[in-house]
Amino acid sequence: MDLDNVESPQDLLDAPIMLPLEVDLRYNVAVCTQCCTGLAFDHIQWHLRCVHGIKKQLDTVMEHLNIEAHTLSSIEIKTWMSGIWILDRAIQGVPVKKGIACTECHHSCVEKTSMKNHFTAKHQGMKWSENIERCNVQMPFQGRLKKYIQIEHVEGQEVEMGAENDWQKMLELEFNETMAERTSSATKGHSDICLSSAFIAKMRWDICVKDKDLPELQNLAKTPVRSDRMFQIILCGRKYIEKCCDTLNGGNMMVRRRLMSAG
Repeated sequence: MDLDNVESPQDLLDAPIMLPLEVDLRYNVAVCTQCCTGLAFDHIQWHLRCVHGIKKQLDTVMEHLNIEAHTLSSIEIKTWMSGIWILDRAIQGVPVKKGIACTECHHSCVEKTSMKNHFTAKHQGMKWSENIERCNVQMPFQGRLKKYIQIEHVEGQEVEMGAENDWQKMLELEFNETMAERTSSATKGHSDICLSSAFIAKMRWDICVKDKDLPELQNLAKTPVRSDRMFQIILCGRKYIEKCCDTLNGGNMMVRRRLMSAG
């Protein structure tokens, strides 16, 4: 065997390989450009070896990143993440998504279930869908350091739009579920319309919702879109009411009083 042509383990470690790493100097965070996630300095070697099959010494990694001091370690990141909820700028190389944020605190996420769980644990008695707002979010790290952070400025940063559509859909679903629950609870167990509220008795909603299951109730309660006939009916009704209000606003006081006192 020609020992001169056998590569040593050290030679393999020092072999020139393009590393999928870059550093965000603003936050001193190393980022994997293939996985699009931040890496703690003490996790870089493990990540390269186990995820990408690359074995490199840390001094080679630092030379590739063109840095003299190490980036944030896992302990430093854990301390940083525990006390921060909003960043002025996004960490470079990590995706930014459309998400939702709790208006009572700074908790943010992209999933409806996660926000529901947050309100159950932290804001009991409050309706989650009425106490959230849109925001841009980023999850800088994975594993035990996993956490969404709000991003205030995203100029020049691509924002994934899928989460925004999901956010709109889940609010619509929450509205439909709420309306269905209210309608169902108002008529549940009341075969006699006289036992229901006066409003339902006048509108005869008992006939409309009789023998309807939950999906059918959701369909009845859903918000109409422009292409629906009901949208045009609502629009005409609102214009008619506005016109009546404008007419009565400057009309006879006695007529207005009689209208207000009518049952």
